[in-house]
Amino acid sequence: MNNLIADEVRSLGGEPTDDVWLWLLERGPHGEDFSWSQRKNKPPGYVGVEHLQQIVQERNANDSSFSERAREAVTLALRADNPVILRRGIQVAAVVGGEPELVAVVGLAQSEIQKVAADAKASAFYLKRRLKAETSGQSA
Repeated sequence: MNNLIADEVRSLGGEPTDDVWLWLLERGPHGEDFSWSQRKNKPPGYVGVEHLQQIVQERNANDSSFSERAREAVTLALRADNPVILRRGIQVAAVVGGEPELVAVVGLAQSEIQKVAADAKASAFYLKRRLKAETSGQSA
């Protein structure tokens, strides 16, 4: 993790050497190439939200606190100025976020940074759908 991003993580209240932050910012199946929709020769969500959800489930199987810790990191990341941190937080919020993160993501849909706004709109769609499914007892 470069020093600029590590410094911002610290300023947000996170610890850049923590495994969850390293996963969020460097190792997860999200980031610049994240896809919210179908790509040529790939089913919808292959590189994106469905794959991310699968990875989070796998990490939860090895560490039952992973989703909770990832959500804490996402909450901080959604306040970042750095678009890299912000976009990754928005993307992961679709899978681990709750109502508070949904409110933050919806607000970010008005960002002047086009990629941030686009990620926020898509994340809000998936997060709303997931939360609705959870409250009705279904899986998203």
